[in-house]
Parts: sequence; C-alpha cells; structure tokens
Amino acid sequence: MIITLWQALFLGALQGVSELFPVSSLAQTILIPSILGWNLGPQVRDRPNFLAFVVALHLATAIALFIYFWQDWKVVIAAFVGSAKKGKLIYDEPSKFAWLLIAGTVVVGFLGLVFEKKLRELFEDPAKAWIVAAVLVVNGVGMLLADIAKRRISAMEKDPISAGAPMDDPAEDQTDQRRKAEDLTLIEGAAIGATQTLALVPGISRSGVTIAAGLLAGLSYEQATRFSFMLATPVIGLAALLKVPTLLKPDARPMLGATILSAVVAGLCAYLSTRFLMRYFRHHRLAPFGWYCVIFGIFALVVLHR
Repeated sequence: MIITLWQALFLGALQGVSELFPVSSLAQTILIPSILGWNLGPQVRDRPNFLAFVVALHLATAIALFIYFWQDWKVVIAAFVGSAKKGKLIYDEPSKFAWLLIAGTVVVGFLGLVFEKKLRELFEDPAKAWIVAAVLVVNGVGMLLADIAKRRISAMEKDPISAGAPMDDPAEDQTDQRRKAEDLTLIEGAAIGATQTLALVPGISRSGVTIAAGLLAGLSYEQATRFSFMLATPVIGLAALLKVPTLLKPDARPMLGATILSAVVAGLCAYLSTRFLMRYFRHHRLAPFGWYCVIFGIFALVVLHR
C-alpha cells in the first residue's frame, strides 16, 4: 500500500465533497496533501494501484449523483430514447432537456480525451502546487464576479432605480432571471457544458464555472446547480468507466480494501453534498464559495512558498 488507510479515507471524503462543492476537487486533492506534507507526487499518482483508487472514487461520485437525480434521469433517458427513435428533436421539456445534456457533454468529452492527461501531468507535480493555488484564486474571483453580475441584473430587472442594492435571497430574483434548465436553447446548453473544459486545469471548479455560466444565462441558483450536477454525471461517470480495467489489474490488489472503503465514503459524501447544495442554493448565493477559493488559495500560496 502506498498510502495509509486513514489517508485513503480522508481522500475519499475530500473527493466526495469537493467534486460537488464549487471549490475545485483537483485543487483540494493537490493542495491539501501538499500542505500536510504527504508525498503524492507523480511517482505515487502514476502507480497502477493509486490510479485504480482514484478511478473508484470518481465512479462512486458519479453513482451518487445518478442516484440523487434518479427521477430526473428516468424521464430524460425515456425522452431521449423516444426522440432518437423518431429521428428528430421533440420540443417537449424532457426531450429538450435530454438533448441539452448531450449538447453540453459532447464538447467537454472530446476535449477531455485530448487534453486532460497532459494538463494533469503539467500541474500535479508537487513543486508546481503553487500554480494550482494561484489558479484557485482566479477561480474564486470569477465566481464572485458572476455572483455580483447576477445580483445586479436581478436588481435592475426588479427596480432600475435601486439597482445598486441587489437582494440577498435568490428567491427574490425576478421571474425572468429564474429560468428552468429546460428553458435554455441548445446553444446555451452547449455553451454552459463547454465551460467544463476550463475545469481540466486544476484550480478551476467544474461546478463553479457551470453554475456561474448558468446564472449568466438567466437560470436560478437552484436550476443552475441542478443543470451543473446533471452535466457532471456523465462526464465523471464515463471518464471513470473508461478506466475501470485498472481496478481489475493485479497491481491494484494491495489497495483493494482501502479503495472499496474510500469509494463508499466518497459516494456517501457526494450524495450528502449534493443534497445539501440543492437546498442551499434555494436561498443562498455563490459568493461564499468564491471567497473560500480566494482565501484558501492565498493561504496555500503562502504556506507552499515558506
């Protein structure tokens, strides 16, 4: 085994939480071990048993997302099959939403296959962890700006005279700034999905950029989060499934017990995180996560440069 059991469980919990919270899971799993002095550099990360461990954590996260949104996925899958059989886009809400998810997934799927490994190799060297910290700060600033823009647009729609005093509760946003994901056009869906490619760079949050893009497209915080998480499910799940054979290799056996336990922890944390965030974004905004990324990123920069 290349990491201890408690380290494996900690990484499982960290993956399950940070993959859904808009704080960049890659940044957290690179920076926190670096700050704690854990040796998880390329010589460890490239080991087959550690790769199998990471695959299991991502697969568990995708399964947790799929379970949480199972009722939505049943409708979407049935609508997609019906639409595909007829050979055309049917403009009822379930069918349109199915095609929105496909449009939002295709671009990031292609670019991920081409660039993901190279980008991770570039940034996962512990000596370059400070770059990830700097990118995390940029990620936080971007979310703060998106939050400010959403608040001001909503305030202006409600009362142009008092546009300088945006509301704190998203539930007070104007109706036309609380669109459902099903109201998006295919171009808007594809554009929001394409922002996931930014998350190939460690430090940029997949959920953060897609939620921000959804907000700027006029979605409510809750709907932007729902669309973000449903977009993430096939991306995370398919990426993990493609690497499932690594779980079956003899080299993965020394960490099999720790891998299974950590995957269970990751799945539970992912499910609870999704449940929490879907409730949180009914009445709260993105700004606290933006501030966290800025503050933690600066803290990591200071610690790693000591």
